[in-house]
Amino acid sequence: MPSKKKPSAQRRIFVLDTNVLMHDPSSIFRFEEHDVFIPMIVLEELDAGKRGMSEGARNVRQVARFLDELMANATKQQIDRGIELPPSKYTNGGRRPPTGRLFFQTRQLATGLPDSLPGHGGDNAILAYTLALRREQPKARVTLVSKDINLRIKSAILGVHAEYY
Repeated sequence: MPSKKKPSAQRRIFVLDTNVLMHDPSSIFRFEEHDVFIPMIVLEELDAGKRGMSEGARNVRQVARFLDELMANATKQQIDRGIELPPSKYTNGGRRPPTGRLFFQTRQLATGLPDSLPGHGGDNAILAYTLALRREQPKARVTLVSKDINLRIKSAILGVHAEYY
């Protein structure tokens, strides 16, 4: 008799672009049971965008507060293993608690961007990180999440799954 065991869902990893966090500071909590990765270049871009009184600058400061709260008292080992995303006090509407983890780029990855992508801009760095993560995590579905249409076009050209946020 065949097993009625439900097949396990494929692990999903979402790489967030800076513009997603600038648009919605609570976006890190919206991926529930999935893992969220934030490349180092995203932290650099957020740092550069925190000044001023614009909505974007206020959102960046809120993202920093959320990240600071999540990382409070975290050790280097805990950061490397991924920080557990809490049952969402920001979203979730009473559904089951999230089980995802928040990861940061904690080491240099062998990116290997194709020669067709000239330059070393932030978007290319995020795309390169996503490609490297996909190579390191072949059993997971790695998705780049961005509001930037040109970055999503580049992603499609390189065969990287990207979604609009």
